[in-house]
Amino acid sequence: MAPPKLSLVVLLFLLFPATGNANAADASPADAAPGGFNITEILGRYPEFRLFNYLLGKTRVAREINRRNSVTILAPANSDVDWLLRRSARLPRAALLELLSVHVVLDYYDAAKLAALPRGASARPVVATTLYQTFGPTAGDKAGFLTITPAPNGGAVFASAAPGALVSATFKKAVTARPYNISVLQISNFVVPPGVISKPRTPPPPPRMSSMAVAPSPTPVPSALPCPPVTMPVEVEPTVEIPAAAPAPSQGYVVRAVMGWWSGVGMALGMACVLAHL
Repeated sequence: MAPPKLSLVVLLFLLFPATGNANAADASPADAAPGGFNITEILGRYPEFRLFNYLLGKTRVAREINRRNSVTILAPANSDVDWLLRRSARLPRAALLELLSVHVVLDYYDAAKLAALPRGASARPVVATTLYQTFGPTAGDKAGFLTITPAPNGGAVFASAAPGALVSATFKKAVTARPYNISVLQISNFVVPPGVISKPRTPPPPPRMSSMAVAPSPTPVPSALPCPPVTMPVEVEPTVEIPAAAPAPSQGYVVRAVMGWWSGVGMALGMACVLAHL
């Protein structure tokens, strides 16, 4: 599986390791006296908690941890820290201090102690005090307490005791421990008390259009389709057969006809004369 992409804030944190080293140096001399450990040095051995370690060093939480005799650190990995930063519009220093301090339990819990928690229908969640409770929250505010609910297979679920908590976390694995001084447990994500995460950023409004009126584009006129040729009806006249001209009579035929005509005339005159003498 490819590693999750980190946000720009996370990358900026990771690009400046010198600041984290300076915080470690500041925390190491006198702050490590009571428990004999330094949380910055312990988490520095595990690159997957580098961002969480950086945030502890940027606040006073790391110093407060080193002053304790018995403490349990609930550490989310880098990708889980990035998940929170992506979903918070802004995280003021006071909210960051509260968020980090509720991940410091003022008691010792390791994997064996979580597995030994009472289970069953009658079992009730264990209420644990966190470092945030020592910072003086308002009266009645339960944000300084965590509930630890046993889960199957020896696991546990960590949640804020304050009503309306947003996000709970599950136990993933034990990272390191020094009985009974300090224990580091990896959890699935941040335990988020109510009111820590503000609303996500709203997207910027779209740019306004200029007030100048823009003529609408003309509606495209469909091109004229080619019309098929129209054939006009033509009246067909009936065909009249013209007889062929008779051949012209020959010259001999004409002479014979004339002679026959005169013969006929002569005979008619002769007949007329005979009739007249009678």
